[in-house]
Amino acid sequence: MKKSNILISLLAISCLTACGGGGNGGSTSQGGGGQEDEYKLVIEDFGTVKFEAEDFDVTYWEADESYDDVIVENANASGGKYLAAASVNQGAEASFKFELKKYSRVVISAAYAQMEGHTSTAIDMSKTYDYNIENVSPLAFETGKNMLPARSSATSWELMPYEAQPLYPGVYSVVLTLNTNATDAPSIDYLQFKTTDATIVPPDPSKITEDDIPDNEFHNLQQYKYLLDENWETFATYATGGDFSAPRGMKLRFEDVDTASKYYVQVAESEAGLNSAAVRETTENKFYTFQNAKLSTKYYYRAATSEADLASAKVYNITSTDLAPRVVNVPNVLNFRDIGGWESELVPGAKINQGLYFRCAQLNQSGYSSTRSELDSEGKGLAAIKELGIKVDIDMRDSNNIPRNGSPANTADWPVSLLDAHVASGTEPERWEGTSGIGAQYKKIFDTIANCDKAPVALHCTYGADRTGIATFFLEGLLGMKLDDIRRDYVWTKFTQGRDPNPNGELAKWIQKTQDNYTDATFADKIESHLMSKEFGIAKSTLEHIREIFVPGYVAKA
Repeated sequence: MKKSNILISLLAISCLTACGGGGNGGSTSQGGGGQEDEYKLVIEDFGTVKFEAEDFDVTYWEADESYDDVIVENANASGGKYLAAASVNQGAEASFKFELKKYSRVVISAAYAQMEGHTSTAIDMSKTYDYNIENVSPLAFETGKNMLPARSSATSWELMPYEAQPLYPGVYSVVLTLNTNATDAPSIDYLQFKTTDATIVPPDPSKITEDDIPDNEFHNLQQYKYLLDENWETFATYATGGDFSAPRGMKLRFEDVDTASKYYVQVAESEAGLNSAAVRETTENKFYTFQNAKLSTKYYYRAATSEADLASAKVYNITSTDLAPRVVNVPNVLNFRDIGGWESELVPGAKINQGLYFRCAQLNQSGYSSTRSELDSEGKGLAAIKELGIKVDIDMRDSNNIPRNGSPANTADWPVSLLDAHVASGTEPERWEGTSGIGAQYKKIFDTIANCDKAPVALHCTYGADRTGIATFFLEGLLGMKLDDIRRDYVWTKFTQGRDPNPNGELAKWIQKTQDNYTDATFADKIESHLMSKEFGIAKSTLEHIREIFVPGYVAKA
């Protein structure tokens, strides 16, 4: 896991879709050499720099009828051009990108002026424009500094500061949106970026609190602390007794909605999708806890105090965390997560596709098991299974514990088939020594996984720890996951009722056996050779097809 990604995620709550800064004496530049579309401003050092109105991408901006263009010449104001006020209630957008070279404390200020005929009225700018910087909510004005005062001239500009943001080096996208509830839209001459040094202090996971979790994070506090720790071996520090396997869920805030005892919410992966999205209800105070978000995915949402008002409600957006694993919430079923979202070394920059293969604890009670994992009797768990698209229940428990009447997840309106792939518990030494006869079960499992782009699977044993963990290890290894990511995913089961997965036990034995017995150049190809061996007998065409399904850009080898 890259520390830069972790640190940016930690601060995502204070970051929206853009960033910038500049240096007194430091260099700033327009993107060039084929990079112009990537960013418009480069901030090399600390100091102050301007981003002029004419540098905005105004593709989605609509000028007021009194102007011929959205960018207007006005030498009296600044000796340059300014962004003409957009037509009110259009939700027009202008955008730009900037690159920040150093970790900085950034104060963004906007130079505003009223249009002719509007100069005598003060304007609440918090209700006029929204500036969104990557992943979270709009920039907020510094306390008490949101009112643009009445002016004597339309060419007199007021520089208004927004709250300071600590931002790590990188490229940020900024989207300026005209608030659909705005009654006035002052012109914009330029944005000012003032940057100062913000000393990097790596987060101490032990000091992280619930309030430190960004809205776009769905992991719970214990899980989040562990993900901020680069050392995967420290898992026992964060999973201390009890059950912490369920996610917290993302927080979708809607501060602009009137206070009410109940809110109605719609969520979708596209703005157009909101029109057909299910209506959800919440009594939480101006936010909705959204479960089962995909990693690194932009979600659109809207909320209102009545279902009838949703169609005209303001649309917000938020991009979910990129920190794997994708932990999902299936009520009463423990240890439920997706292997999608982890990096794959099979294709540069690729991440494993989500929504195809889930791993979890049992879906119904075993006769002897003490785990509390079981689909709830009220149907919420079944609804989650349907929402996740799971069509096959792969059960690795002992044969006497596998349900006789099909999968407990099966319903008339959402059929889920059962695959009996039982492996006896407590047989770990026999398994890696090749004397337990698991090859036939693994062949069934991987043959089924090869169809999971059409029928996504949930594989489990009792706790989703050992048997589930090793079957998943072979799949993750085949897909090119880094060994330390595989280990982290394996020990994640520690969050399940204090279950104690031993990375130095069966997992280590299988890793060593694969490394010692196969001569392929990469560990992923060693795993493939292992699965093709007499021990498992899985066809190369099956394994290559699985790679194509799971890894974007991968081309199967003959």
